[in-house]
Amino acid sequence: MTVEAKEQAPAAMALRAGEHLTRGANELYALSPKPVPLGPTAGAGADVGRLIYRRDGATLDLLHNVSRNGMLALGGVTIWVMLFFVVFFIFVMSMIFYLNITVVEALSIWGGSAYGAFLFFMALLVIPDLWLRGTAPVRFHRQRREAAFVVERPGRRVFLPSPSAHLMYGFWFALFSISGGFVVFSLGLLGGEEELLGTTGIIWMAITHLVIAPALAFGYVALYRGVRRLAGWRKETVFVPWEDVVAVATRNMAVTVGGPAGIGWQLHILPPDPERPGYSLAGAGIEVSVTSLQMAMMQWELIRRYMEEGAEAVPERADDYSVAWYKEEMARQKRRHEREGKPFWRYRLGRWMELAYFASWYTEYRVNHVLPKATPKGWVEEWSRPLSETEWASPSNELTELSRQVMAAYERGETFLDLGPVEERFGQSGAGEVPKKAYHSVPFAAYVG
Repeated sequence: MTVEAKEQAPAAMALRAGEHLTRGANELYALSPKPVPLGPTAGAGADVGRLIYRRDGATLDLLHNVSRNGMLALGGVTIWVMLFFVVFFIFVMSMIFYLNITVVEALSIWGGSAYGAFLFFMALLVIPDLWLRGTAPVRFHRQRREAAFVVERPGRRVFLPSPSAHLMYGFWFALFSISGGFVVFSLGLLGGEEELLGTTGIIWMAITHLVIAPALAFGYVALYRGVRRLAGWRKETVFVPWEDVVAVATRNMAVTVGGPAGIGWQLHILPPDPERPGYSLAGAGIEVSVTSLQMAMMQWELIRRYMEEGAEAVPERADDYSVAWYKEEMARQKRRHEREGKPFWRYRLGRWMELAYFASWYTEYRVNHVLPKATPKGWVEEWSRPLSETEWASPSNELTELSRQVMAAYERGETFLDLGPVEERFGQSGAGEVPKKAYHSVPFAAYVG
């Protein structure tokens, strides 16, 4: 049975599993609530977005807007730029013979450029780490059948740009780069006729670069956070019943000068606002880009099967791009090349450029040492503990019956997309459109839940 899609704004209704909304070329499929099986299309599920950070028999942590693929790619770019500066160093040294400049002047040119590149990588590699430390995971507890979302409760409006805004990134990067570049370049010309800054000027510029500018940057972050606290902004951990968690797959299209351009599919995992059906809680949830609707369904099915069937029912975590993974991949490829009689060094050189050892090392460093700092020590510690089997929460009767009917439809050859609004199809009421009491919450830094 194929149900005609409705054209309606997402915020105009409380979405339920199977809802399909369209607006022009944009689409939205609701995969929950209730978290019913998605059938053969999703298979056993897969961590296609590499969201899983940690899991055990009781809890599962999903990364919040952090891409392992992006971290790996950034590390690979680092290797290429490092190689560029090696070549650039050789080029600058050759200028000594062709442009009649001194070694000190040549080193100042190269040193200024290299230091600028160092600051650039500080902006790309180190500063994002500070942002990652503020992106708390979403934790699912299968025995309690709850999910812990970190929500930022809005307060009064703050008329200050966020430290993570592109405008502020550009301002601080320009300040650091200009002051640092002047210092390095002037050191190379010190004592010459073309001296840009005197000794006193160089000293003050160095102090600005190494002391004043960093102090202003950190001071601004502290000021911004303090003003937000005074304005009433605060973080809380909200405990959402598993059967209320909203998962929607969306496809958005953008119109450009050359015509429509596809942005692609995204999976959103959101905590609904029980007091305002059709809305989610502010500043919370997970969003991950996927290549297709099927990939979004596979990602959600992995989470659903963990919560409903346990850790043993889902596949192992996808490749984590760690140093161990890199070494295992190289060893496997070496054996394959030896069997086929091909030179392995060519493959190794190419992979070193694309999946460099440094990229794997830095990705592993971020996962093991940066991401854990996103939550305070002891975050929802008591809530996260395993329960005795007698204390486990049970699925609702509504979900059990709905899942049974959905599985029977799959056995008849139907798919999830054929079913349309699942609760409506099998005669259950849309309880999600009725306002309910707010979910239980604790301050973000609370040690217990």
